[in-house]
Amino acid sequence: MKKTTSIRIINWTARIIAALMVGLTLVIGIGELIEEHNQPGPGLDTYTLIIFVVWAIGLAGLLFAMWEPKTGGLISLVVFIVFNILAAVNPNPASSYTVVLLLYFLPSILFLLVWWLKNRE
Repeated sequence: MKKTTSIRIINWTARIIAALMVGLTLVIGIGELIEEHNQPGPGLDTYTLIIFVVWAIGLAGLLFAMWEPKTGGLISLVVFIVFNILAAVNPNPASSYTVVLLLYFLPSILFLLVWWLKNRE
């Protein structure tokens, strides 16, 4: 009983964090798109677009992990590893890497932990 309660708490924590991350990313992304539309600039380079596509796949993996913790957690974890590597080695001098991006690993790891704990029972 206690183990099941712990799993449920971890699962809901992962779900809430994932939903907040996806929601916040959407709000910021939509805001940036509106700002770009109002003040057109040079646009994004190909490398940055690739990073954003990889990031979107990772966020989709987080959403999928709410139903399939193993598959979604694994997809999002692998994709966020690739995303962090791409962001860290970005050749664009105007961009800088921030360790805050490592927070995207947290729900992925929690979803995988939920799957692992459920399989141990």
